[in-house]
Amino acid sequence: MTFGEKLQALRQKAGMSQDALAEKLNVSRQAVSRWERDETMPETEKVILLADLFGVTTDYLLREQPEPVKEKEPPRQEKRSSRDIIDRLAYFAKTKGYLLGWVLVAWGVLDLITLLLMSLGLLGFLSIW
Repeated sequence: MTFGEKLQALRQKAGMSQDALAEKLNVSRQAVSRWERDETMPETEKVILLADLFGVTTDYLLREQPEPVKEKEPPRQEKRSSRDIIDRLAYFAKTKGYLLGWVLVAWGVLDLITLLLMSLGLLGFLSIW
């Protein structure tokens, strides 16, 4: 958006006419009209007053920006295909699969300790069950 397009949009959003804006800035209505058509640029002091009046920065007013993107509908969630689920599981296995290995190692160590204690008779009460 150009300076003029931004100025016009801000003025209209505030519900202000070109005459009213011109009066606040002590300029003619024609000057405001030329600014909005990008024929001329206001003086630095006027740019600062415009920024304060509309609650924006001078940077916003002066820098050209691409046209604002209209809001799109949120993307619809499509039913996941079995291929998508398989791909996600494969990714998880590649990135976090090592955790399952550590769980199995810990389980084995606990099982080994239990067997060792049972063979020493320290866990004899478990044999009752």
